Parts: sequence; C-alpha cells; structure tokens
Amino acid sequence: MRLPLLIAKTYVLSFRQKAFISFINILSFLGLIIGVASLICVTSIFNGFRELVRDMLLTVDPHIRITLSDTSNKNLISDLQRVQEIKSVDKSASTKIIVGFNDKTQAGILLTRNLHSKDEDFKNKVSIGIGLADKLDVRKGDTIRISTPDMIDIAITGMMLPQYHECIIDSIFQISSGVQYDNSYIICDYALHQELNLSGNQYLDIRVNNIDDVKTVKETLQSYPSLKTSAIETWKELHQELYATMEFERNMSFIILGIITFVSAFNILIAMWMTVKAKRKDIATLLSMGIDRQSIQITFLLQGLIIGVSGTCIGVVLGIILCLGQQYNGWIQLPNSIVKAMPVSLQWEVVCMSAIFGIVVSLLSGVYPAKLAMNTNISEELRQE
Repeated sequence: MRLPLLIAKTYVLSFRQKAFISFINILSFLGLIIGVASLICVTSIFNGFRELVRDMLLTVDPHIRITLSDTSNKNLISDLQRVQEIKSVDKSASTKIIVGFNDKTQAGILLTRNLHSKDEDFKNKVSIGIGLADKLDVRKGDTIRISTPDMIDIAITGMMLPQYHECIIDSIFQISSGVQYDNSYIICDYALHQELNLSGNQYLDIRVNNIDDVKTVKETLQSYPSLKTSAIETWKELHQELYATMEFERNMSFIILGIITFVSAFNILIAMWMTVKAKRKDIATLLSMGIDRQSIQITFLLQGLIIGVSGTCIGVVLGIILCLGQQYNGWIQLPNSIVKAMPVSLQWEVVCMSAIFGIVVSLLSGVYPAKLAMNTNISEELRQE
C-alpha cells in the first residue's frame, strides 16, 4: 500500500509532466474547492432565510394549533399541560371582520390570542399588519372601527346603522414572508373575543419546549379521544406550501451547485486518463518488475482520492470560514430590509454531506483511468520502447 501511495503522490505533485495535464489538475483542484465551498455557503444562506421566516411566523403562529370542533371540554387545557414536552397552552380564535378608518374600509381577519397582559385597557388595543395599515392609511395611536359579519347582519335585519367596536392601534407588525398576515390580520387579546362574543374558529395554541419535538407531540395529541374530530396542525402544516417551496428551492440549489463538483470530477477523470496515456511505459516497466496489477489500479484510485480529499478539505474550511464570518460579522449587508445582514445558518450535517459528496465523486472519477492502467499490455508498451 505504501508503494502505490508514493507513486500516486509523485504523479499528483510532479510538474515535470506535460504542462497541459498539470493545468487540468490545477483546474480540477480549484473547481472542487469552489464547488464544495459553494454548496456549503448557498445551502447555509437558504437555511438562514428559512429560519428567519420560521421565527417571524412563529411570533404569530404556535408550534401546534388545534382547531376545536367541541369547546365544551373544560378540562382539555389542564390535560394537555400535563404532557411533558408542552410548554404552554393558550386559547385563541379567528373571525372575519370589516375594518374602518375615516371613510376607508377593508376586509380583514381578527386573530385573538392570550397575550398575558396585565393592562386593563389592553383588550381594546390591537396590532395591525403593515399592508392593511397602508390600505387604511392608519398609524400607531389611531382608532379604528371593527365590525363582524354578525353585527352587519343584525343591522341589515333591523334596518339600523351597523354597530362597531373601536380599538386603538398599539403597534404595526411586518412579517413579509409571502403569507397574508401583513395584508389582512389584526391581532388583539383574547379578552376582546370573549367581550364581544365573536363567532369564528376556536383554537388551542400549543408551544413546546423543543421545536424538534412537534411531530412527536402531535402524535401524542392525536391519541386523545376528545381530539379525534379536531384538526391538529404543526407550524409547518399551517403554511405547508410556503415551507415546501423553500425546501424545494434549497434542494434544487444544492443539486445545481453539485454540477460544479461533477465538472471538477470530470476534469480529474480527463487529467488522470491523460496521465495513464503518458505513463504507459512506466506502468509497463513497473508491471514487468513484479508489481501486481491491483497495486497499479490502487495507485490511480489514490491519485484521484488525493486530489479529491485535499480539494474537498480546503473547500469545507473555506465554506465554514465564509459562513461563520457572515453569521457573526455581517459582511454582506441588506439595506432597506427587515434584517441588517444576509442571514446564514451553518448546519454541520450540510458540511458533512458536502464533504462526502466531494470525496465520493472524486473517487469515482478515478475508477475508469485506474482500470485502464491495470489493463496495460506489458509486451506491447516495452516493444515500442
């Protein structure tokens, strides 16, 4: 094994062979570095944006949402709080509304949540999406009118002016994730829902201690007899299309950038094939001296592996440095955005996957040249010599 490794290192490091072969070796080496580093960086950027959107949505969405079909079970919340993985359980509700300010009206959705505020007047304060605020031309501190379909029906039936409830805008939120929250939602305390006796969907919003446990907790909740007819959705399922699209984009970017690595591996294959052609007489001489053909095959497999491992390792180190630098120093700024710098989330499974990918394609690129070298005809090559 030592002799094939020594010969492989000599072929890789020798620049006295044909300049064109050396040039292709350098190109394949650099291409492998760039390919592996790009896989790590781009995938980390997609992960960063994905986690950013997730964290923003989770300011409104729970980890698990139960849409109640039966609200008569008063012991359900206390039963759920006994589950070890569950951190909190709160009531919430949503209903369609008509929002008015001065002479402008817009349709929207009122989401009432238990905001745990000790302020007595907090139930009359709301947070409005920035898109809906722009449509109504309202600012923080303005008073808006909220009417429900039931209020409008009563007004039409009784031939009277529609009733409404006045609320003060306490804050304006922005999620900007492609969902309808910014353009339609008004968020307020659950006490307002109870005071106005609003109709609409009733929910139980659950937050868990570890977000990775949501699937396990959902399976536990589905076993509850009182929840057999209730819809149970995790944070991913609440916006399934959005998360699926982001996952698809990340996977496709990994595949497309993987082509760079394949191109580098193809260059390695060409360089090694040309090396075999140029070293046919040396190979024949080694075979005539008693070296077995398997050792010759191992020599060229090791040559591809040396290029692959060294290029992959440098690419991994470069990718990690770039990702950590952006993560902690914010080198790439995003002006006029909701975040100051491009978000990056370095995941070590992505690093390992990129490293394995680079090494495997490099090793595979040496299979054909190694077989070609192993099948060298000794007598024919030495006769030409």
